[in-house]
Amino acid sequence: MTRTVTTGRLSTLVAVIGAILLGTMGPAQAATLVASWSMNDTGGTMADATGRGHTGTLHNVAVGQPGRSGAAYGFTRKPAYVTVPSSPDFSPGAGNFRFTLSVRFGAPPSAAVVDFDVLRRGLSTTAGGDYKAEILGSGRAFCLYRGSAGAVSLSAGPSLADNRWHTITCARVGESVVLTVDGTQWTKAGKIGSITNSASVFIGAKSSAGDDQYTGLMDEVSITKG
Repeated sequence: MTRTVTTGRLSTLVAVIGAILLGTMGPAQAATLVASWSMNDTGGTMADATGRGHTGTLHNVAVGQPGRSGAAYGFTRKPAYVTVPSSPDFSPGAGNFRFTLSVRFGAPPSAAVVDFDVLRRGLSTTAGGDYKAEILGSGRAFCLYRGSAGAVSLSAGPSLADNRWHTITCARVGESVVLTVDGTQWTKAGKIGSITNSASVFIGAKSSAGDDQYTGLMDEVSITKG
């Protein structure tokens, strides 16, 4: 009988402590779709379907190309890129963050180009950190997040230079980078810290000069925070 009473009291104590801890921690941060660009536009701007107003500006981008869903953008000239003005929506801070895009290209970057920058915010020298997705000379996808505590990068999957549509997600989950290519995931843990900067988002190139210029089609780009 004594043992039964002791066990019951212990169970009650554990339950109370658990409830206190859960109440202190509060609810987990919900994921929010902060930008969604279908790239169906035929003018000089890229509309954001979320209603949050993240309109992009097209620079030498070919519109109305055959897309994965509807139309797509073509990046065939140099420089050809899209810029989206800076917003707090695009700063992960220390939280989870991910961006997704679909690409179609027939050849990997040449030795002269080195790599294709498909989406990035900030450079390796940008105060506050940066993140990006690239296509390497091997044709494989590459993902990087750099913050106050360090940088974590990951390249995985097959060559995507087969003139077919492929979907890439580059995510920061806790202190890990998760790269997803056509539904297959790879993860690398490390130390990232907080990422907050005031840079514009560049799609299709590293800079307005067309450095690391992507050559191919792109469709269905989105950014999720939390």
